Amino acid sequence: MTKKVLIIALAKDWTGISRLPSGLDRAGFETVALCPSGSYLSKTKHLAKAMTYPTFTFTRSKLVYLWMLAAMVRFKADIILPGDEDALLAMQNLANTLSKIPGLSFLSKELRKFTAPEKFDSVVLNKSRFVENCREWGVRVPKNTRVENLDMALHEVPSFGYPVVLKFDFGYGASGVTVCQNETDLRKAFSKHSTVGIAKKIKELIKNLLFVVQESAEAGISLQQYISGPVGLVPFVASNGQIFAINPMLKHKTYPGATGPSSVVKGIDNQEIRNAVKIAAEKLSYSGFGSLDFIIDEITNEAYIIELNPRPVPTSHFSSDLCAEDLCVALHDGLTKEQDTKAPAFKPYTIALFPNEKRRDPNSKYLTEAHHDIPKNDPALLKALESK
Repeated sequence: MTKKVLIIALAKDWTGISRLPSGLDRAGFETVALCPSGSYLSKTKHLAKAMTYPTFTFTRSKLVYLWMLAAMVRFKADIILPGDEDALLAMQNLANTLSKIPGLSFLSKELRKFTAPEKFDSVVLNKSRFVENCREWGVRVPKNTRVENLDMALHEVPSFGYPVVLKFDFGYGASGVTVCQNETDLRKAFSKHSTVGIAKKIKELIKNLLFVVQESAEAGISLQQYISGPVGLVPFVASNGQIFAINPMLKHKTYPGATGPSSVVKGIDNQEIRNAVKIAAEKLSYSGFGSLDFIIDEITNEAYIIELNPRPVPTSHFSSDLCAEDLCVALHDGLTKEQDTKAPAFKPYTIALFPNEKRRDPNSKYLTEAHHDIPKNDPALLKALESK
């Protein structure tokens, strides 16, 4: 019997999740979606059905909870996947609420099928908490500390040294990540996050009242040790802490900027990184798609895990024709039959991600020399991505 996957998405302009349905379709899943009207996800032909909701100036209105319930009742999916961090936060909040309402706890369990258990809610969505937990689990991570204000940051900097990385604890697509070369950079970066004035306080109050946002007690800013070396990501898929497949890769090119999303990736074979993924997934009892970001120290060649992306990433749909493992097929096989225990063969691939590499450099050599991952068989999505 075909398993049905429901993707819940809140971010309208997040390109990555629009590619996942092609991989799920290839694996034999029936894929449906709840997503914003006009979103990239809504354009793909690989959705069997889609329920779209209108958006105005802010996508994450709490009215989306009603749409989520309606989608769950309508689609009766076997698996529910968040398309972005905001969707995961909404799933966590709704699951926690439903678990306390007599007669509706079964809906909470449905939402929890492909999230970490409730006790790890803040860990998977809070970058500094995840790093702190990895350190406790024996996974190598950079030095990291949470800071509440600029004075605290300036007090902590001497133990890090410049350059230092300033991070929002909640965010994705490299949002809120700044490499500060000196105190001037740190002051400038920190000033963007400082809460000043009554107008901003009122705005924050309204956002918390009406929109799906992380609680201020959970959100925050952290300083992280800067490590010089190649950066990479490790897309994976798991169920209840059991890893089905892992695909380590280097971010060969990024856009926009050095800390931005990948535009060209290269395969890497690194057992230390694979072990880190297995440890984190097991400790979190993780279910669903995810990806760890890492840095390999250019001097010691040691791998450092720097954060978790607790949702599918733009490379999660790759097939085994391109890389060692097909995450979507591995998920299907892991849920419906015994997995193939044979270790996958490493493939030294180079893949240009569409449309990000073309945006980075329309004349990039990787558009022709590498595999350019264009959704040629998905015309409406291709047109939407090209038009941005």
